[in-house]
Amino acid sequence: MNNSLDRLIEGMVETLRREILPNLEGEFVRGQAYGVIYALKSLQLRASWSPAFLLAQIGALRELAEATAELPAEAPHVLLPDELPHDAGQLEKLRDTGDAAVSALIGWLAAHEHPAGDAAVRAYIHRQLKHELKTSAKPMFAEISLGKEQEA
Repeated sequence: MNNSLDRLIEGMVETLRREILPNLEGEFVRGQAYGVIYALKSLQLRASWSPAFLLAQIGALRELAEATAELPAEAPHVLLPDELPHDAGQLEKLRDTGDAAVSALIGWLAAHEHPAGDAAVRAYIHRQLKHELKTSAKPMFAEISLGKEQEA
C-alpha cells in the first residue's frame, strides 16, 4: 500500500517535532530543524503531484482570457483549450504557456492605452497573489530564529 505525498510529509514533520527536536541542543540547530519543517510544508502545498495548484492558476488564466477577448486582434491573447489535460506535467506546460502570453500582453498594454485590458490584468495578478498566499506554508521565522515552537 502506498501513502499519499501529504501523509508522507506529515509523518516526516511529526517525526522531526516529536523525535528529533527534543533531542537537539542549541537554538541554532533547532532553528535549522524548523527550517526543514518549513521547507517540507511548502513542498506539501506546492508539489506537482497534485494538479489542484495548477488548476487554480489555469482558472485565473481562463478568466483573464475571457476578460480580454475584446482586445484588438494584434494584442497577445491567452489561449486555452476547452478540454484540459489530466496530467500535472501537461497542466504545468499549459500554465507556463499562459504565463508567457500574459507577459506579452502586459508588454502590449504598456505600449497601448486600453483601460479594460489593464484592469483585467490587475485582477488576474491580484487573484494569483491571493492564490500564492493561500498555498504558501505559514512562515516559521520565529521558530527558525529562536529554535522553539511558537503558539498559534
